[in-house]
Formats: sequence, C-alpha cells, structure tokens
Amino acid sequence: MDEQIKATFDYAQESTKQLITLATGIIALMITFLTDFVKSVPPEAKPFALGSWLLYLISVFFGILTLNGLTGILTKPNPSIYKPGVRILALLQEGFFFVALILTIFFGAKAVGMI
Repeated sequence: MDEQIKATFDYAQESTKQLITLATGIIALMITFLTDFVKSVPPEAKPFALGSWLLYLISVFFGILTLNGLTGILTKPNPSIYKPGVRILALLQEGFFFVALILTIFFGAKAVGMI
C-alpha cells in the first residue's frame, strides 16, 4: 500500500478515536461533577445534560462504525477514506459530537445562571 494512503488511514483512524475518547471523557466528567452540584442545578438545565449525553453516545456509536468501515475498506482494491460508507459515518460522528458539545455548553450556562 502507498505510504500516502497509509498515512490518510492512520489520520482518519486517530481523529475518530480522539472524538470517541473526548465524548466518553466528557460524559464521565459531567456525571462525576454533576453529583457535586446536582441540587443547585435548575430543573430546566437537566434536559440539556441528558440530551448531550445521548448525543455523545450516538457519536461514539458512529465512531465505532467509522473505525469498522475503515477496516473493511482496507481489504478492498483502491482503498480510500473518501468512500461514501466511511465518509458519511465520520460526518455523522462529528455532527452528533458538535451538537452534543453545544448542548453541554447550554447546560453549563443554565447551571451557573448565565442564561
């Protein structure tokens, strides 16, 4: 396999793993620190936290599918990270992660009374 193709697969794999790690880490941190100030969080802020957790989990799911897709494409002739099966899964992972991040920010802002 060409070194450039190998490098693109390595980069795609690493960026997918980074988003999986960030998503699971954010969920863990939020749950850990939520127990410290759960009594002071306004009830209208809680749906933002629950929504973000769900979207982070969906992002992790699509990240795992992306990694599986990358592995499957490597076994085919002319492998490329731009094949629709991988590209769509990666975009879904990134999209769900981004929306979850926005909900996390709204949760934090509501929890401290900024909005």
